Amino acid sequence: NPPCKSAGCLDFPCDGAYPVDENAGVRKAFRTFFELNLWNSFPESDGGSNTPTPAPTQCQVNCTEVPSLSPLPPTATPSNAPVVILSSVPSESPTRVMDSRIAHFEDVSRYLKRRRALIDSDIFVSETNSGRAQSRLYTLDGFLNTLQELATEGVDEKMVFYIGQGKVGNFEHGLVNIALFLAHAMTRGILWDTCEEVNHHLVDGKLPLSNACGQQGRSYSDDMCPQADAAMECAVDSSMVLQAFVGISGSPPFFCADTSTHPFTGYYDPLSDSTVSSAPFANELGRTDVAGCCFWGRGILLTQGICDIGRFNHVYGLPALMDGRSSGRYNIDFCSHPEALCSDFEIPATDFNKFTTTIDTSEVRYLIGLLYWADYVQDYNWGYWNYMEKIKLFVDGGMKDDSFVDGFSEIVIDSSRDGALRKANFKKVLEILFMKAPTPLPTTISPSKRPTSKPTWAPIGPLDGASNAVGGNPLQPGTVPGEQDPGAGPISNPNQQPASTPNRPVLIDISAPRPNNLPSNTIKDLSQISSSATHIICSSGPVWALLICSICCLF
Repeated sequence: NPPCKSAGCLDFPCDGAYPVDENAGVRKAFRTFFELNLWNSFPESDGGSNTPTPAPTQCQVNCTEVPSLSPLPPTATPSNAPVVILSSVPSESPTRVMDSRIAHFEDVSRYLKRRRALIDSDIFVSETNSGRAQSRLYTLDGFLNTLQELATEGVDEKMVFYIGQGKVGNFEHGLVNIALFLAHAMTRGILWDTCEEVNHHLVDGKLPLSNACGQQGRSYSDDMCPQADAAMECAVDSSMVLQAFVGISGSPPFFCADTSTHPFTGYYDPLSDSTVSSAPFANELGRTDVAGCCFWGRGILLTQGICDIGRFNHVYGLPALMDGRSSGRYNIDFCSHPEALCSDFEIPATDFNKFTTTIDTSEVRYLIGLLYWADYVQDYNWGYWNYMEKIKLFVDGGMKDDSFVDGFSEIVIDSSRDGALRKANFKKVLEILFMKAPTPLPTTISPSKRPTSKPTWAPIGPLDGASNAVGGNPLQPGTVPGEQDPGAGPISNPNQQPASTPNRPVLIDISAPRPNNLPSNTIKDLSQISSSATHIICSSGPVWALLICSICCLF
C-alpha cells in the first residue's frame, strides 16, 4: 500500500503516459538519489502515522555506553541440509548450439536471397530529389553480412538477434522480427539514404538548428541509461565540434559547437530555402545553443542519445578492447568520435605508430541498429506489452492484426508521428517475405544432415545375357552410353553408375539361367542399378530368379 497508490498510472499505456519520458523521469530520480547519496539520508519507517516517534527511555541501573545485544534463542531443531538436484540430462554443448545457429542463419539467408529482386526494388529504396531510387548505403548483402554475427554469436553468446533460432524457435516468428526491423529502417536511415539524422521537426514552420540537441521533444544528451548501465553512457563534452554529412536532405546538416563560438543558433526556412542565424531560435524544448549536442541519430535506425551510442561503444568500441572482452572490435572511442559511426576513422600517427591508420567502419551503420534491436526491442516488456509474446500472437493470428505494429510505434519506440508509414512498410515487407515469393518456407530449422560415412557400392559389370537396349550394344564397365565411346577407357569417377538415355529404359532379364559368375551380393547390386530408368523383367524361371525379382521390385 504505497502512499502514492492513486497518484499515477500503474498499468501502461494510459492517457498522458509515454514509456520513454516516464522511464527517463524515473531513471533521473533514482540516479540523483544514488549520486548525491540521498538514499541513506531517509530514515527507515514503518509508515502509517504522522505521530512523531516517542523519545527513548533513559537508563537508570547498570547503564553502559554501548548497549548489549540480546542473544538469539537457539533453534529447536537443526537446519535442514541443503537440497542438491543433480540433472541426469547433460546441457547442450556450445558447439552444437553454434552449429544449429549457423545452419538456421544459412536457411534464412537463402530464403531472403531468393527474394533479392523484390527486396532491392521495394525495401532498400530511398527518397531522392529525383524520386525513388535504390539505396547506396544499405543493401541486402550488407544487412546479411552484419546480421550473421549477431544471429549466430551474439554478444557474449547471450544477446542474440532473433531470427527463429533455438530449441523453441519458429521460422515465421524470426521472419516477422526481421520484417519489422526492415520496416522501421525504411522510416529512418533507408528513407533518406543517410547514416546521420536529418533535421525534420518543424517549430512554427521553421527547422531549428538546435534540433541537433534532440527532436520530437527529446534531449539526446539527457537520454540516461538505467542505473545498472550508467557506466556505459557517453560523457557530454560541450567543447566537441562536429559536422554531419547528409547528402540528399534540403535542410542544413546538424552540427555541434561550443558556446564560445556559437552562443546561439537560428533556423532554416524550408519555404525560402534560407538559413537565418541573426537571432536565437529555440527547438521544442527551448534549446538555442548546440554545445555538447553531438549525439544525433546514426546508422540504419538512426540510433540516438548518450545511452544507446554509449552502449554500442561499450560493446564494440575501445572500452571492450581495454577490458579484454570478446566483443571488442574497433579501436575507437565512439563517445569521443561519434562521427566514426558513419565514416571510416583515421588514427593519426604517433611516436609508437609512425603511419596514419584507417579503420573500416562500413558495417557499423548496420551493427548499431541490430544491437539496439537485440538489446532493447526484443527484450521490451512493459506492463502487459511483451514484444516477443506479441510476435507469437501476431503470427498465430494469421499476421492480420495491426495492433502489433501500432503498439510497437506507440509503446516501444514512442513514435506515433510516423506510425502510418511504418505500418504500410511493414505490410509491404510481409507481402514480399510471405506472399510474393514463389519458393515455400523451409520445413525445418534443423541443420542439414551430415554426409554418410558409409562407402557407396561400386558399379557391377554386365551380367551374362544382359545387354543395353539403346542400340543393342553391350554395356561396358565404367562407360556412359551416349557420352563416351566404349573403347575410350574408364571414366575418371570410379563410383559413377552406368547411365541410360532419358526415357529409354534399360531391360535386364533375370529369368535367364543363373550365370556362373553371379556375385554373392546380387540382391544389393541389383537394387543399386534399379532406378526410374531401369525395368526388371520378371517371367517364368527358377525360383531363385523370381525371388530376386520380387525383392528388387520393392526398391
